Amino acid sequence: MLRRSAVYESEPWGGAEGDNFYNAVLEFERQGTAEEFLQLLLNLETRLGRTREKPNAPRVCDLDLLLWGPEVVESSTLTVPHPRMMQRKFVLVPLCELIPDVLHPVTGQTMTELLALCTDPLAVWRVTSSTSSRS
Repeated sequence: MLRRSAVYESEPWGGAEGDNFYNAVLEFERQGTAEEFLQLLLNLETRLGRTREKPNAPRVCDLDLLLWGPEVVESSTLTVPHPRMMQRKFVLVPLCELIPDVLHPVTGQTMTELLALCTDPLAVWRVTSSTSSRS
């Protein structure tokens, strides 16, 4: 891992049941393909106890691949950039902490511009600090 954002708390998005969400963004050096990295994330979710009973069900963790550098990836199992990231403050706020001036590969807008345009009404607040150390 290169860097991580602070941890943020938000109300459940999209009518999900349960307690508030905790979110953070991690930045990694890229290795392999986006599909291989997604499989690593899915395996980690399973090891942490994630089950997929129904959409928006309460879950132990939810790991998403948001960006793959400046690339656009479209396959039967993966779409990157994440197709709904622009609709979710809980994604954009931590992204803006780490990469505020990075351009979205499809829209050409910065993460800061996307956050300013986001109509998500749910509050997002910081609960921990970030780190930029390599580990």
